[in-house]
Amino acid sequence: MSESIKEVFGGCNPDYPLIIANLNVEACIVSDSDIPSGSGGINGERYTYGQLCHHPIIPELLRKMDNIRLKQYAELCNERNAVKGFRMFKVEGEYCFWGLRIGPVVKTPSVSEMKQILLRNPQTAQAVKEHRVTAAMIQAVTYDLLREEVGRCCGISKEAAGLAIGNQLDCAPHEDISGYIFMVPNWAHKWFRHDGYVSQMLKELSMKF
Repeated sequence: MSESIKEVFGGCNPDYPLIIANLNVEACIVSDSDIPSGSGGINGERYTYGQLCHHPIIPELLRKMDNIRLKQYAELCNERNAVKGFRMFKVEGEYCFWGLRIGPVVKTPSVSEMKQILLRNPQTAQAVKEHRVTAAMIQAVTYDLLREEVGRCCGISKEAAGLAIGNQLDCAPHEDISGYIFMVPNWAHKWFRHDGYVSQMLKELSMKF
């Protein structure tokens, strides 16, 4: 008897934080020979999708990393995907990057938590009251949470962590459908176009106020 899509997803993501049985899961078919490109110059080295799925953080980046903990995070992601390779799925209609996560995983604020955070900030409080919250305001909060945690784990400042995420790892913060934010390689984050958390948060904030 063949495995269901949910069973396959669970096998690929055994530590996924949500109950898989309760989720709508779809498999994404992508050719291993495809070359992720575009979106501001990703994958200038011209690696194929198949190669990147087995080695998400490429050797060219690993060789230049000067923070030991950051390099360990990258190597762990590569080790996790080395044998079977990363497989892309959609969970609740959104691309799932869980298998490509790098480093610490941080809980994203709920709608009510985000509202309180924005209200405490004089620069965003008025926008909340006037229903003018933007994606940039939300990302400023979530990105800060991740930068702080990466900085704490790597023994560097929040500002240095922000630079390390983009420059050393060539990653982007990703607010996942699972309710967490974590680092994801830019080649995947920009190639698989998605709306996710920010779009849903804007929608729900508008409905709440």
